[in-house]
Formats: sequence, structure tokens, C-alpha cells
Amino acid sequence: MNELYNKGCASIEQGDYDKAVEYLTSAAEQGDIEAQYRLGMLYRKGEGVKRDFDKAAMLLFDAGVQGHGIAQYIMGKCYRYGDGVIASPREAFMWYRAGARSGYAKSQFATAECYYQGIGIEQDFAQAAIYYRMAAEQDFTNAQLALGQCYDQGLGVEQNEKEAFHLFLEAAKKEDNDYAMFVVGSCYEQAKGVERDIEEARVWYSKAAKDGYADALNALHDLDGLMV
Repeated sequence: MNELYNKGCASIEQGDYDKAVEYLTSAAEQGDIEAQYRLGMLYRKGEGVKRDFDKAAMLLFDAGVQGHGIAQYIMGKCYRYGDGVIASPREAFMWYRAGARSGYAKSQFATAECYYQGIGIEQDFAQAAIYYRMAAEQDFTNAQLALGQCYDQGLGVEQNEKEAFHLFLEAAKKEDNDYAMFVVGSCYEQAKGVERDIEEARVWYSKAAKDGYADALNALHDLDGLMV
């Protein structure tokens, strides 16, 4: 089975999708989880084959029920948006949670969002915080921000502005999330979880504004007025 899967992957790299589908289909039919997932994603994206959400969902289901974490997450998306299956918020939640328990950060975040918004499950901020933390501990930026917001507002956890700032800062340090950098700047400006420091606020607002982030640009403009 592994040999067929490896040949399928090699064929994809060579651009021979006909062979890739042939090898991966054989491997998938023999129960190879990775082949089921990979072939399912080819059909889901329409890469080298005609896009077919029904076939994709069937293959991803087979991988998901065998514990493939990413396939479980994608099945959650299938049920969330009705891709190849009948849309069901409850089924989406169940698949997201399965992926979360498999350790997949995106599924942990998606599960948290379901609890936070009450999608497919009763709204529960405490459970949302638990799953946000799981993803945050895997350095998942959006989860760090979301958990920071929970601490900032006291949703599902005891309010703690210092912990919120710490999480915002961890997200902002990656310097690929303008919103995170803006939030850190606002924490410095407003003394939320950290001592007030206008110059540090300016530094973080400037980082966020480099790509034209409007809120950061406005904040810099307001700081300039403050310093007059």
C-alpha cells in the first residue's frame, strides 16, 4: 500500500495526474489512510481531476473515521458548507472536535469557534477557551488572539489583562498579522496588561500600518495629535 501511495505522490510531482489518480485509487481501495486523504483533496480542489465534492467527501470520510486529523477537519468544513454532503452544523462540530482530539490545531480552533458562537453546539465560552488554548499552545496565531480576547473580556476564563497582553504579543511577534500588531500597540497606548508606553505603541502601530492597515494608520494619526 505504501508503495502505491508513494508512486501516486511521485506522479503528482511529475505532473502525471492520470497515473497519480490510478495509484492513489488503488492504495485508497486497500485502506491506505494517506491515499484516501490525498485523493480526496485532489477531487475537492479539482487538481488533475474534475472537481467532485461527492467523491472528495467519501474519501475524506474514509480517512477521517480511521483517525486522520486533517481529513476530520476537512469533513467538518464539508458539513459546515454542504460540500458533497448535506450541510449540518451539528455534524460539522462533531468532525471538528474529532480533529481537535487528534491534535490538529486548525480543528482545535474551529471547535473553539463553534463553542464561542454556538454553531452546532450550545454556546459555551469555557469550552471555547479550552480549545483556543489547545491551538494557541501549537503557536496558532488566530487562537492566540482569540484566547487573548477571552482573557481581556473575561469570557470563559477569569479576566486577566496581563495574560491577554502576553497572548497578543506572542501573536504579534510573528509580524505577519497586522491586527495582532495593532492590538499590541493599543495595549501599550491604553495601559492594558502592560505599563503605558506611547513610543512602544507607535512602534507596533507602525509595524501594523506598513501594509496600509487602516486602524493602525488612524491610531498613528491620533498619536501625532496627542504629541502636539
